[in-house]
Amino acid sequence: MTTPPPQQPPPQQSPQQRLANALAAILAGGALVSGAMATLIPLLAYLKIRREAMEAALRVVFRMTPAPAGFYGPATATVARLNLMRRVQFVIAAARRITTDLAQAQAHGEPLGDALTRGIAREARYYGQHLAANWARENAAAAVDNAASEHGLLLGWYAHIDAKTSLECWLANGRNFRADQMPPIGYPGAVHPSCRCEPGPPFPGAALVGGASVGARDRRQRRSVPDHRPVHHPA
Repeated sequence: MTTPPPQQPPPQQSPQQRLANALAAILAGGALVSGAMATLIPLLAYLKIRREAMEAALRVVFRMTPAPAGFYGPATATVARLNLMRRVQFVIAAARRITTDLAQAQAHGEPLGDALTRGIAREARYYGQHLAANWARENAAAAVDNAASEHGLLLGWYAHIDAKTSLECWLANGRNFRADQMPPIGYPGAVHPSCRCEPGPPFPGAALVGGASVGARDRRQRRSVPDHRPVHHPA
């Protein structure tokens, strides 16, 4: 009887990944800053992030906590996970920026409190922009789930074609995507801040967004249609 080889231990997470996981749990649970810092202090010291900088970054985020989104289907669930990780990334980046602010203030003999106040104000502005992007992704995902409830998980990408259409949206137009697998460029309606794309019924035989190159026939077909958006008739 042969002895099975010993199982390899799971790879150790880097301090950066451990910090991200801890922050994800904190943000998902809405934990207070005072109760959350105990689990973060060893990681902050290793990553050279000042405790007061992390506390400030978390306060910015907790003061502007987004409203819980209703989960209608796979697209909104996917975006909820993505938005959580984007919030984690923001907290880490903000804490690093505030750490730099404090170090520079200390080096120039400036009051740390003033540097901290300026850093918090700046990060609050940044976080407002961050929340606007999250909100756009949530709205786009809700539209995808609504379309999937009518047409199934395979959907078509309908772009508004005119002089303002971005290259990403133009290339996605007339292709298909799956509601439960977010395309590399995101869902229609959230590719960029002014995205006007919409989900709709799938195009028979069309390639997937982000998949293989479109054939010449497909390119001619998509160029010949100025606007692929679905026509909405009043009920």
